Amino acid sequence: MKRWKALILGDGENQGRKNVIWNMIGSLLFALASIVLFAAAARATGEYYGGIFSIAFTTGQLLLTIGYYEVRAFQVTDLSGQYSFQDYFSARVLTSIAMAAAGVVYVCILRPEPVKAAVLLLMCFYKLMDGAADVFEGEFQRQGRLDVAGKSLAFRTAFSGSVFVLSVLWSNDIVIASGAALAAAVFAFAVFDLAVIGEFGTLALSGAWKKVLSLLKDCTALFVVGFLYLYICNAAKYAIDAHMSAEAVTYYTDIYLPTSTINLLSGFIFKPLLTTMGTSYQEGEWEKFRSLVGKLLLGILLLTAVCCLGAFLLGIPVLSFIFGHDLSSYRTALVILILGGGANAAVMLLYYALTTMRKQRLILFSYSVAFLLAVGTAPVLIKRCGILGGACCYTGIMTVLVVLLFACCLYQYQRAVK
Repeated sequence: MKRWKALILGDGENQGRKNVIWNMIGSLLFALASIVLFAAAARATGEYYGGIFSIAFTTGQLLLTIGYYEVRAFQVTDLSGQYSFQDYFSARVLTSIAMAAAGVVYVCILRPEPVKAAVLLLMCFYKLMDGAADVFEGEFQRQGRLDVAGKSLAFRTAFSGSVFVLSVLWSNDIVIASGAALAAAVFAFAVFDLAVIGEFGTLALSGAWKKVLSLLKDCTALFVVGFLYLYICNAAKYAIDAHMSAEAVTYYTDIYLPTSTINLLSGFIFKPLLTTMGTSYQEGEWEKFRSLVGKLLLGILLLTAVCCLGAFLLGIPVLSFIFGHDLSSYRTALVILILGGGANAAVMLLYYALTTMRKQRLILFSYSVAFLLAVGTAPVLIKRCGILGGACCYTGIMTVLVVLLFACCLYQYQRAVK
């Protein structure tokens, strides 16, 4: 066990470079996992069960917002130690229980066919393990060891994802594969996160439950925002599931998954800079804070342009090969979705900037407006334009959200400077 801990923790040299590299590796594997898992499920079980898996995975991710309760952004910018690790851990225990209960209630209310019900529940608990590990990874990052958080994410994702792929290809059964992935995720969490957390803090429940409740209260607005955000991202997919076929869900998912590319690549840069962003704002270095956010937004813009060109020239042939479906009819929808992915990356950056400013209410206002637009427009656009309408809905809502958040950031920055 000592050797295993030493391997995870490393020698402590070149820490800044290791933080960037391992965050990049972990983020890359996590982003690719959804593509790989969906591609394997669709190829091994067909378009119908591939659609079921896509909806189940998306629902698990949506329920994970309950598990996360958006504490991570608060935790990694809590440089003054307002709350202890025990407070964060205790809060995560409560939110994980709530997430599990919500998953069971959702299936009981929906009452889907047995296979869909089983996959929904298994994916809910599979994603719950991401929520459990996240509070550990947040503590690693808060104490300057983003490399350990990246290793944790990489190890869990690679191990559980590999088990899922091998299981679904061997069994051609989406339920068996989902169960195997859950078991692998539990194992990976135990042998990595639980094994090393003692080096960063005491693993115990908080003795000050008033502080835990205060923490949850501080993060409530961000939790609502997280839930609204994921619904906004997936409003078109749920509308397609409601008004079109399971096969249509599969095709939309095929071209939607690459939108995470820009978020992923930009995250390589701005996630390691979150603590720098928090420090510059807390110490009143307004120009440094503004310059950092501005440069990152410009980088996202340039990256989006490159990805859109790549999607137009190579996207459809590559995706058709990966997923085994003819997607030639969806080139325009793909490019529109990639534009939306760029807007999404800008949204996440501005979200973290406002979180650093502790302006959760401004974030909540912006996301509430975008949510109402998504609820109203997604069904209409899907009924009229099908998958292309879904792409336009996603990108349009993300663009509105960027404008709202940027306006809020600018307003708060000008107030802070004065």
